[in-house]
Amino acid sequence: MKITTVFLLNIFILFSSNMLFSQDITFRITGISGVAFIEKSDKSLRVFRGSEIHEGYKLSTESNTTVEITVLKNGNNIGNISLNERSIMMVNSISAEGSYISLSLLYGYFTVNIEDEYQVHTANVSSMVTYNNTPAKVEVAFSEDGSTIVIPINTKVNIYTDNDERTINPREVYIANFDGNNKVVKQGSDTDPLVFLNKGEENARLDSTSTIESLISAMEDISQNDITAVSRVSFTDVDNSEKDIHALEMKKNRMIAGNEGYYSSIVRLINLDSVSKNEMIPYARKSLGLYSANQRAISKMNSALTRTRDKFNRIKRDFDSKMHGASK
Repeated sequence: MKITTVFLLNIFILFSSNMLFSQDITFRITGISGVAFIEKSDKSLRVFRGSEIHEGYKLSTESNTTVEITVLKNGNNIGNISLNERSIMMVNSISAEGSYISLSLLYGYFTVNIEDEYQVHTANVSSMVTYNNTPAKVEVAFSEDGSTIVIPINTKVNIYTDNDERTINPREVYIANFDGNNKVVKQGSDTDPLVFLNKGEENARLDSTSTIESLISAMEDISQNDITAVSRVSFTDVDNSEKDIHALEMKKNRMIAGNEGYYSSIVRLINLDSVSKNEMIPYARKSLGLYSANQRAISKMNSALTRTRDKFNRIKRDFDSKMHGASK
């Protein structure tokens, strides 16, 4: 009986420590004007002041709604997120080392102002912000036509896409178009996030059927990503291994954002076309099937990445320990 009690106590301590670790970062609603919901799978809860968004959950706002989120680390206020109307964001898993915050923007527009390292992912762009002893403010928008705009306000931002990697400065803007025509431009009235969203919405709805077909094609590409790339990570070079794993982790978050973001845009466009609703049924079925298939593919990639990250961390700890011992 005593052995069983000790065993259960150890299990309780283990789970308690994991829960405490996962709660180091808190996303708390401290201001809301309008109607918003916290969602995961088939659950949807109305947002009130004091509500918290946990990892894996989405926060969506309706028309004429804005939400202010305070970000807490170990109970201390480290910044805020302002989510605009008709927008959807998601809180991703905290990095294994707890070294950065990870968010995804699935649709719409938000402003992130955090005094820590953080990442923001859309379907086609990963933005990495490094902490430099001052809150780093970045605006990001993801439009209905599948395009992204990233606007650094007071900080440099490292940009990563499938085919591009660069750093942009304040007063510069990174635009990733759905067709892959990515570019850096100067900030101006035409790079305002709301203007960008309105233009993307107009482009998407000029021929909604064509847009839906393009978004479905993009969803098909998500499950075609080579998950075996995770198994090809080499552990012989610590620095390059870390870089490769980090790139794959960002890729996984873009896959998640793409699956969620593209699917929500397809559903929105289908619901808007009341005249051709019967003709849209095949698109609705196909996109739902792809959404589920992509979830399974992403889950497999996540499991493979977790194993690879754990193996790398063990190798790195052993390497660091040996180097420390050799230096004595």
